[in-house]
Amino acid sequence: MKVLCFQPHNDDCIIAIGGTMQKMAKKAWELTYVYITDGRHGSDVIPPEKLARIRRAEAREERSLLGIQHYVELGVEDGCIGKLRGRRLESVKQEIGSTLMVNKADLIFIPTRSDMHPDHRATHDLVVEVVEDMKLTALLVKYFIWLFPDFYRKLPDVAERVLMVGIDQEMTQKAAAIRLHQSQVSKGSFDSMVETLNAYLAYAFRAPASIGAGYVEIIGLSGSGHNARKTNELLRTLEPCADITEVFHGRPSQRIRAQLQG
Repeated sequence: MKVLCFQPHNDDCIIAIGGTMQKMAKKAWELTYVYITDGRHGSDVIPPEKLARIRRAEAREERSLLGIQHYVELGVEDGCIGKLRGRRLESVKQEIGSTLMVNKADLIFIPTRSDMHPDHRATHDLVVEVVEDMKLTALLVKYFIWLFPDFYRKLPDVAERVLMVGIDQEMTQKAAAIRLHQSQVSKGSFDSMVETLNAYLAYAFRAPASIGAGYVEIIGLSGSGHNARKTNELLRTLEPCADITEVFHGRPSQRIRAQLQG
């Protein structure tokens, strides 16, 4: 199976789905990272040009640790994905389209549109637009990085299926890979933050009882209806995992009643 992992910044995928990626790598799936921005504005003290070089080196160390050999860098200025216009916008869309065409991915990972970071939302919208324009049938897998309360925007992004993936066996290496992004960890303690978050999600969704996991990641699937084979292979690869769609969307009978009443 071929997998494209679109990430706005160099450390987004390892933070959000580092355990999930390890499971796919163990099955010898071909993973390709697509870095949208150069990450140059991720520090208050390191000059932008220098930070871009540092983050590029940190990303290389992470790929080496996880055994990820393929990557693409689009080089958009950090913080500016949603501000792209005109020729530059078309150029980036063409690069994304070319990457999709060459890779012929079975799965495409992107941030959820409801993530509370403008670069993350813009990455979602940009990739989805190109995928739809190209009429691709790859399975879209959505992940979140910033789990902040969405009190104001209320951006919808309902997945067809929501999966809880147990990552107990992968948690140690995930944290180690996050720590390789030292320019970010030094200001945000993302390794500790993620360990706490993955444990919180496990207990919030009763993972210790249902799948025997103390740490989990949450992903959403779009396009699973016409990608049954790919979905089933993904489920087998991500074990232990569980479908928790009803927790997010309610029981099917409730959805039917709501439609009838509407």
